[in-house]
Order: sequence, then structure tokens, then C-alpha cells
Amino acid sequence: MFLKCFGESSSSGRQYPTVIEELCRHFSLADIQKSTNNFDNNRLIARGGWVKVYKGCLQHIDGSDYAVAVRRFKGKYKGVESEIFKREVKLLFQLHHPNCVSIVGFCNHKKEKTIVQEYMSNGSLDRYLGDKVREALPWKKRIEICIGAARGIHYLHAGLKRTIIHRNISPPTILLDENMHPKLSGFGLSLMGAHFKEQSKPIQSEIIGRPSHLPLEYVRDGTVTHKCDVYAFGVVLLQVVRGTKNFPMSQELMGKSIIEENIDLKIKGKIAPECWQVFIDIALKCIEDEPDERPEMGEVEVELELALLLQEQADVTNINSYYTLSSKTIINPKSEWRWGFDDVATKLLK
Repeated sequence: MFLKCFGESSSSGRQYPTVIEELCRHFSLADIQKSTNNFDNNRLIARGGWVKVYKGCLQHIDGSDYAVAVRRFKGKYKGVESEIFKREVKLLFQLHHPNCVSIVGFCNHKKEKTIVQEYMSNGSLDRYLGDKVREALPWKKRIEICIGAARGIHYLHAGLKRTIIHRNISPPTILLDENMHPKLSGFGLSLMGAHFKEQSKPIQSEIIGRPSHLPLEYVRDGTVTHKCDVYAFGVVLLQVVRGTKNFPMSQELMGKSIIEENIDLKIKGKIAPECWQVFIDIALKCIEDEPDERPEMGEVEVELELALLLQEQADVTNINSYYTLSSKTIINPKSEWRWGFDDVATKLLK
């Protein structure tokens, strides 16, 4: 059941706590300041459009220390940020899945809004993408991370009493723990969809998000369904293959570039052809223009698991561990709506 996040005041002024406030730890501002050394910049580990994330330190009942991530809302747009804060606390409290971050508590001070969640020591997936990466992720580890993320999204779409549309699936919102186990984060833009077993209905919303991860129907008229998440995840799959933080649409989506020629050099020769065919097929299905042509996340999860199995089987028989991909995959040219949209959407993110 989805509950109200914060208590309502009666006519007498008394504040009535909700289930969330009773069961989820409520930190004072002093607690948060102490845990982050008063938001010391040396403890800053990430930043986003609405928040700065600090590494905090709390104590168990027995006195032992443990690390947490403290998401501090910037306070730049107080009304909007307050709603995002409440929405995120409300959703995190409901989520119980190994591929979704867990909430520890929150601080709802009039001058500070913070969410305390489990600390993910290996940061976000985008840290391991790009030319400046010190230690590249092996191909099989990349698939495993994608499988875990797919399981998390599948849970959001089909594992609760109401569908949750994440709306911000991207490498920065896929976090990695000490074992490189992925967990979804960044639920501030999430929306609740249809109840379980009810037919999903499109939701009209303002356009916001990462330009390259937004599907046609969303940009065209603000239509949001869970298939928006599927599209965004398809872009993530292509980013993982390319090893890029930003997905350059101008070549791939115009059908002018062969995907195999742009595979991350750090994993080139490591991908078995059988694995590749399954992986790229499901990635391309995810980014179809028509929402109904995109698969459900359960299917994506199964296909990625098959891709991993095929890679493992090929590695057993391939003594040299080097593979050549003879296929030449070109993405069908996308609709003209995209061209020039990057500049517009980027402004929405500022």
C-alpha cells in the first residue's frame, strides 16, 4: 500500500505521525550535520540536478560506525524540491528489493531536506564509462550489472501493488556496492502508474530528464508509461557497449554508424558472437519508436541472462579468448523529432 509520506496537522495544530514517520528513522539536522562534518566538501561524492550527495558516518546501537549516503537537496527551487523530496522518501520506504537502494532515514527540517540511504562504495555506473576510466569493466561484468538493473526495473514495473515508473534510468542512477552489485537510485522524478493487474494508462507530465534517454512519445506530448523506462534502459545498454557516459545520437540514431565499429576498445575481441547477437537484439527492441513494440522488462531480463550464458559457454571452448564479430548492426533511422532536441532538453536539466 502506498502511504502518505508526512503527517497532517489537525485544527488544534497537533502533528499526527504517519506509518512512514513511525517506522523510518527521522534524523535531526544536528544528526545530519554531525554525520557529514557539517556537509564538508571533502565528503562530497556526487551531485545531480537537485541534490548533492555526501558520505556520512552513523553509529549502530553497539557503538560501531557505518557509512551512509546523505542526499542533500540544494534548496535552489524550494517548492519543487520539497515535492521531489517527499516523493522520494515515500517511494524508497516502499521498496524492498536487492536491486534497489534502501533508505535509512530522512531529515525534514524547514531549512534542510536530506535523505539518508545505504552507501554504495563503488559509486555509479557512469564512473566506469568513458575514456578516462582507470580500470575497465570486463564484458561479463557489464552484462551482470545490466541484468541486475533490469531486475530492479522489472520489480518497479510488476513487483508491487502499483507500477512505479522511474523516469530517470541512466548510468548515474545505477549504483554499485562493494561487490559491484547494481542498485537503482534517484527516484525523485518517479511516478506511480496503474494498480496491479489493471490496464496501464498513459500519464501526462512535464518533459524532464536526460535528452538521449527520452522516447518519442514523451518528448512529443509528455506521455509517460513504463515503456519510457524500457527505452531509457535500451540506451544504457548501448552506452555499456560503447563505454561512453553520453550516448552520441547524431550518428547511431540516424543510421549512419555501424555499432560494431564503435564498441569500447577495452572489451573489443572479448564478446562472443552468439552473446552479442542476443544482447544487441534486445537493446534495439528497447529503443523502438513505438512503445508497444518495446519489450517488457521481464523479457529484457531473460534475454540478458541468455546473453551471459552464451558468453560463458563460448569462453569455455575458446582457448584464445578472442572473438571477431562479423555482423554489421545499423540502427534504423529515428524520427526527425530528435534533431535539435538535445539543446532544448539540456536546458530542462539545468
